[in-house]
Amino acid sequence: MQLTRTLGTIAALAAGVGVAPAAAQDAATFYKGRNVEVIVASSPGGGYDAYARTIARHMVRHMVGPVNFTIRNMPGAGAKIATAYIADVGPRDGSVILLTQPGALVEPILGDPKKVAYKPLAFEYIGSAEGFTSTCILRTDSKVKDYADLHKNEATFGGDQIGSTTHDHAVMFKKLSKANMKIISGYKGTNDLVLAIQRKEIDGFCGYAWSSLFARSADLVNSGTVKIINQLALKPHPEAAKAGVPMALDFVKDPLDRKAMELIATVQEFGRPYLVHGSVPKDRIAALRKAFEATMKDPAYVAEIKKARLDVSPRSGDEVKDLLRRVLDAPKEVQDRARWAITSP
Repeated sequence: MQLTRTLGTIAALAAGVGVAPAAAQDAATFYKGRNVEVIVASSPGGGYDAYARTIARHMVRHMVGPVNFTIRNMPGAGAKIATAYIADVGPRDGSVILLTQPGALVEPILGDPKKVAYKPLAFEYIGSAEGFTSTCILRTDSKVKDYADLHKNEATFGGDQIGSTTHDHAVMFKKLSKANMKIISGYKGTNDLVLAIQRKEIDGFCGYAWSSLFARSADLVNSGTVKIINQLALKPHPEAAKAGVPMALDFVKDPLDRKAMELIATVQEFGRPYLVHGSVPKDRIAALRKAFEATMKDPAYVAEIKKARLDVSPRSGDEVKDLLRRVLDAPKEVQDRARWAITSP
């Protein structure tokens, strides 16, 4: 109900404000001295926030104008609030960019289409900073030894809310892999979940990107507090494979269930997408894409990302849209199974 009211308020604001079309200016003139707001659809302190702030520091050097980038966090409803804001309320002139979560973009297919009014393919995509591999982590003092053992013995896993990877992946593993998980939802982001592990409120949680884990919570692993018990991706993460972390897909026996999990793993391939409203003038979109792609290749950016133990695996705007279309156009039986798999009973 809260989500419905919030999204309804956004739509009402849009109707009242009457967002005007972008004025006719070339990209260089428009961006000269302008403040460009980067909205991050998650709380401060997580992986999305880390990427946004790092990219902003370097991307500003590659933009025409020049411009100033400011960061604003807009968490809530698995990134659907921020995504709806861009669709219905935010400026449509290229002065606002959204770094959203992929779950919000596949909500019409893998979630509840009644909860969103925006059309994911109507956005223009700037690119994605990373196609990520997600993990489940588990306290080393848990009675469960590893992911295989989790199919015999129960452990308590925490999660955010429906639409977040920390919630959806745990539910998916319970349903498709038959993992014996007791799930407690309602935590607010990975920072809260890490604290819950440290307080021993939960045994572990899922949906933590490999890069975010080692950038933000490496001490959990290095101190021996937790172990990584699985990885979810279409292809094994090199470091995870070297460490012997098993692929979650290998524990799924039913062919349809496996296709459903592969579809959800595909969503991670465009894991940290930047987008703007579809009405933004094409030359401004081109300027943003050019600056983003230059940033992804910038040695200074790459060095900082690697130093922070984040991954460098960008996708272009066209690649993001193609991957999104692959999910939206998947066979209906696979979509239905995937939707069921990430929805609470």
